[in-house]
Amino acid sequence: MSKSDKRSVVSRKHLESAVTKVVKSVLDCGAFVGVIIQRIEPKSRTDPNWAVRGVRFGKADRDKSGKVLATVVERMQHEFSLTDDQDDAPANERSKTGSDTN
Repeated sequence: MSKSDKRSVVSRKHLESAVTKVVKSVLDCGAFVGVIIQRIEPKSRTDPNWAVRGVRFGKADRDKSGKVLATVVERMQHEFSLTDDQDDAPANERSKTGSDTN
């Protein structure tokens, strides 16, 4: 069984929330605001299909938060894979695109 077969499949929003929650839980990182996750094309089957696109540090110490974030992301890239669903747009907007042809 390969590494990718062991990954849990989650939405982008869930993953962003999980990464943020772990970073904020570390001492002196409570002011950390969040991350923006981006889907990427993995180079091989064992590579992750996501990466951090942006970081919102807020008033948190950038150096400390950045080190914690790097560790958290590395671990979570082995644990989680993004779903194929596009969760950027609300569901009602996605359903409108197919019905507004008149």
